[in-house]
Amino acid sequence: MPLPSPKAFLILAGLFVCAPTASLAQNAEEIAEALPERVLFVTSGGFWQDAGDAAGQEAAADGETQTNEAEDPGAGDMRRGYYRLIVVRGEDNRSLVELQRIELAADGPTLDLSVGLEEINQIGAYVTDVRPENSTGTASEPGFAAFVYLKTDPSVSEPDTWTVFVDEFGDIVVEQSSN
Repeated sequence: MPLPSPKAFLILAGLFVCAPTASLAQNAEEIAEALPERVLFVTSGGFWQDAGDAAGQEAAADGETQTNEAEDPGAGDMRRGYYRLIVVRGEDNRSLVELQRIELAADGPTLDLSVGLEEINQIGAYVTDVRPENSTGTASEPGFAAFVYLKTDPSVSEPDTWTVFVDEFGDIVVEQSSN
């Protein structure tokens, strides 16, 4: 069987180089088209990091936990990611707010945790806007902060402002702003 000509190799190499770019563009388009119509707002930002799972940790005799990296070299690996705030239109047309923790895994972003923000969801409001506290795309400290603008009565002209705050330990605080 004869080998392909050098020209054929160049054409094939060009296809392999261009294929990921076309694939990513197609995936973005497919993802956007597959996004449910009930999604009203999505914003992301901040960051989180932790030492990963409990693999390689042993209970010491005094009850403290120690990491044994000699037995598990991956025990020191850090898991990292960012936060995403999603607002969806519920079945009753009121807004439901969900805070998600997205892990930046080797094979792409994966959902690590998703929590409904009951402080907002229970009041049955209509979310009119969501904005991150910082839109620069860089965060110097772990955590996340965003503002949620909502109305409990659609005829009111000015929305109420709520703050969603996640501190460096992952604790979530949701409260009405007092401006």
